[in-house]
Amino acid sequence: MVYNSNFKLAERNLENYALPPDDPLGELSDFELRLRRFCYECDRRVVVEIGEIQFTVFFDPDICMLLEDRFPEQIGELEQGKSIRIDFAESYHITVILTPIGDQVEWQLRKFTYQPNQQEYELEKSQVLGELRRFLVEVMELAVNLGYVSLEDKGKFIAPAFPESVKSVIVA
Repeated sequence: MVYNSNFKLAERNLENYALPPDDPLGELSDFELRLRRFCYECDRRVVVEIGEIQFTVFFDPDICMLLEDRFPEQIGELEQGKSIRIDFAESYHITVILTPIGDQVEWQLRKFTYQPNQQEYELEKSQVLGELRRFLVEVMELAVNLGYVSLEDKGKFIAPAFPESVKSVIVA
């Protein structure tokens, strides 16, 4: 059976349970703080589908943490044949480990509850990379369109997710 992965932006999440992001010690770059504000102020649900599994995470905190955890670099590493780990620890208590094997990517989904469980799926590597890149670009374009991130910062941020042959087009 052929499985796919999909990250779908869904409706706005109007309930904020956390305080707005701030940086009283000045440890964050301007870009990092604007990205956190975007995720908080424009919080959305994101429906993640992997094989037969579907779950919902949120811009704040899940996607924000994913972006801060070198997500563009991880996509590039996956393309180069390295395993990566994606954590959705806040909303869904799930870790996804992606391991490339030839033209396939093995997805191990580990859900941490009272009785931990694990599921595995094999998906086409090109579909997985395309979906991760599409989602990254979609989120960053939304941040640009809403004025949180500059077009130049977006280009620099997402560049590691793409092969060298397209980086000059992205960052230009």
